[in-house]
Amino acid sequence: MMKLLSTQVVDDFSSKSFRLLAVAVGTIPNVGNLDVHHMSQQQIEAHAVDLELLGLVALTNFVRHDSKSTISELQDG
Repeated sequence: MMKLLSTQVVDDFSSKSFRLLAVAVGTIPNVGNLDVHHMSQQQIEAHAVDLELLGLVALTNFVRHDSKSTISELQDG
């Protein structure tokens, strides 16, 4: 089973304006018997076993210098 990430690691990246994507691999027994095209992501993941965390992808989400004025302009409409 995949070990949970430390909330401290997630909080640290988030506080620096990063968004994290966890990448894992596992197996879905009898996947051929599942109607995956009509299942939600959560339903499919519920069938996964032996998940192994491969790593994290950190995506930047920095606030641009002109964001404040753009938001003000949109609010003023």
